Amino acid sequence: MFKKLQHIILTVLLTTSLAQAKAQVAMPDSVCIGTTRKYHVNNPGVPSTYTWTINGITQSTITNEITITWNTPGVFQLTVTEHANNGCDGDPRSGLVYVSGPPVADAGRDFTICYGTTATLNGSGGTIYHWSPATYLSNSGIASPVAAPPLAGTYIYALDVTNAFGCKSIKTDSVVLTVLPPVKVFAGNDTIITLNQPLQLNATELSRTGIVSWSWSPSFGLNNPNIQGPVARLTQETTYIVTGRSAEGCIGRDDIRVQVFAKADLYVPTAFTPNGDGRNDFAVVIPAGIRELRFFRIFNRWGDLVFSTSNAAKGWDGNLRGIKQNGDVFVWEAEGVDFTGRVISKKGTVALIR
Repeated sequence: MFKKLQHIILTVLLTTSLAQAKAQVAMPDSVCIGTTRKYHVNNPGVPSTYTWTINGITQSTITNEITITWNTPGVFQLTVTEHANNGCDGDPRSGLVYVSGPPVADAGRDFTICYGTTATLNGSGGTIYHWSPATYLSNSGIASPVAAPPLAGTYIYALDVTNAFGCKSIKTDSVVLTVLPPVKVFAGNDTIITLNQPLQLNATELSRTGIVSWSWSPSFGLNNPNIQGPVARLTQETTYIVTGRSAEGCIGRDDIRVQVFAKADLYVPTAFTPNGDGRNDFAVVIPAGIRELRFFRIFNRWGDLVFSTSNAAKGWDGNLRGIKQNGDVFVWEAEGVDFTGRVISKKGTVALIR
């Protein structure tokens, strides 16, 4: 019996037919689950019928082509046998079809990071990655991009993956990135003390993050650098940096400058220029080693009081009842109590320069 086996072209197995090259799929075939394929042998002009089987199970078509939707992952053997009009059957031709299930995207664990820091995402499950949105990511097309959100808040990144067979994940996975608010601390206002005068430092938290530990640097002159309010005794000018750390390990920093004078005194600069440039705009008293400022007063040349305060943080801006005073020399007097209880009284002049 003559077999037409050698004339059957299983296009998923061989690629010798130029006329059908675009429709051919070389075997073994690899497809993604849910993919629909059309497999051909010979051409419609060959007067034969065909038996198609998948893993030995006969399919309904008897033509030279079969359309299959692969809905189950696994390895399948696709076989076709030609039945010629003369009663001769060709040898079966077979090829393997590898059906790959969809890859499962895994965006990794959720992150909580401190303000101003970054997080490296840890995606897995594919060979090609796509993160969305790409905002604040170093590269949205890799498994582990670096996320650097500039503001506190919650950021959600979704991940889709594609495997080596070109199959795409059906379900998107997400990771939640929480950026904690910044830790803000205040070391205190810059101040002036005298030699070996005890200075009570007191850091405060300006945010609501919850500071659980404090540290001061340098530790020079401090009775305990690891508490919120150490006492300093200095013989030289020092700038302290205080660091507050939250339970999550986030930190905030601030500094305070401490000037050291030889003895307790009240100092007033000899001139001020109230022109609004942010430099020397006020006539102020500088209390060195003073625990209490009783008063700081300024008088014009006719003895009229133009300014008075007991707060060393306040100064005269050169106005009297809202009217700018002309450039002139003014008399000041001040009185304070030093850290030992001694009363210090001083007088002098200060020039207003317009």
